[in-house]
Amino acid sequence: MKKFIFHTLICCAFLFFCDIKGSCGTFDEKLWEKYAEIIISANGIKDDLVSIYLDPQKLGDSNTKTPFADLRMVTDRKEEIAWQIIEKRPKKNQEEISCKMQNLSLTPTGDTWVELVPDKPNVMANAAEIVTPNTGFSRQVEVYGSADGRNWNVVRKDGIIFDISGFENIRQTRIKFSNISFQYIAFKINNNNTQPLTVSDVKVLRETIEPEEIYEINGTIENLETNTSLKESSIIVEMNKVFPIDRLTISTTDRNFQRSLEVQIKRDKADWERLTQGVVFSFDSANIHESKLTIDIPAVAAKEFRLVFKNMDSPPLSINDVTGTGYKRLLVFKQQQDKRMYLFWGNPMAQQPQYDLSEVIAKQDFIPVVQMGKESPNSKFVGDSARLPFSERYKYFLYIFVILVIAGLIFLQYRVLRQD
Repeated sequence: MKKFIFHTLICCAFLFFCDIKGSCGTFDEKLWEKYAEIIISANGIKDDLVSIYLDPQKLGDSNTKTPFADLRMVTDRKEEIAWQIIEKRPKKNQEEISCKMQNLSLTPTGDTWVELVPDKPNVMANAAEIVTPNTGFSRQVEVYGSADGRNWNVVRKDGIIFDISGFENIRQTRIKFSNISFQYIAFKINNNNTQPLTVSDVKVLRETIEPEEIYEINGTIENLETNTSLKESSIIVEMNKVFPIDRLTISTTDRNFQRSLEVQIKRDKADWERLTQGVVFSFDSANIHESKLTIDIPAVAAKEFRLVFKNMDSPPLSINDVTGTGYKRLLVFKQQQDKRMYLFWGNPMAQQPQYDLSEVIAKQDFIPVVQMGKESPNSKFVGDSARLPFSERYKYFLYIFVILVIAGLIFLQYRVLRQD
């Protein structure tokens, strides 16, 4: 009898602590706040894989540390369906066009003239990389094309290359222009009566970019601060949707500037911490129009961002607007012909599921897009407290249970000692 009681207590304790660790069940519907049914067209789709767009307007605010970690595709029989997210980022390809440098000289006005002849006729080009060992320069570049090497057509007049040292070094030596297929290509680098730029080579390129698919999330600027001792200024941007974004774009009326920009976020209500750092600039004059007012960031969903501009001795920029941009994402999954499917979300405690459909998706040339129905609150959701560990939800029960277990073990030990 004593052995039976002892083993029973041990088994109860084991089951109790297994429950604390959450080792039961992979999907518990009552822990998810929202859901939507997946709508397949009446005509039906025969493909095994289908997809839906993850829309910030439909899915609402994201509240997970890892973007989309709480998504669960479930059948009407509560079976989880494997899924994978693919991003609609632009696909960039670059090909260098073999050319012979026919002329590298200075013009009567001291500008650098570079003349190239492609090895193959009628080859399309739309970019060039000026290779130079020089640093600390800024030059306007004009691009020309010709059919005979004597009569030149202007392709672009306001290109710019530069290498600027400061708090943050920035360098740009690539010129982009419209598609051309001339027999001769030339570049004039305006030295503006300064030391001519040393040109080691000019690489003519053909770039192809598959258009990106994006969504935008507007931000509201708050808390403009200036720190004169650190020579920096900062703004806090509150986004109107908490959804993963991949890029921030600033809008300003200021011109002819460059600034180092640090993007910060808060995690778990802690202090601001750096997410990424980059450079924004704008050069605008009679002959030069070049700017970069965007900064790429690791995909993150945050309610607020802090942007810190390193001004040095320059005045703070006047920031009018900040916009977040995210690449559209498709949730790809295997459809179930004989079952209804639902997408659940809204569980910040959920862990990122480990599915692998990459090999299957890679073999698909086309994946049909289906629709997600209207967002609905989950009537079976039992509240945030249910997501807490068992020991947090029933801590007083835990105390009593542990005391009883200890008391039982002491009692058994006492009985054994008395019999001895």
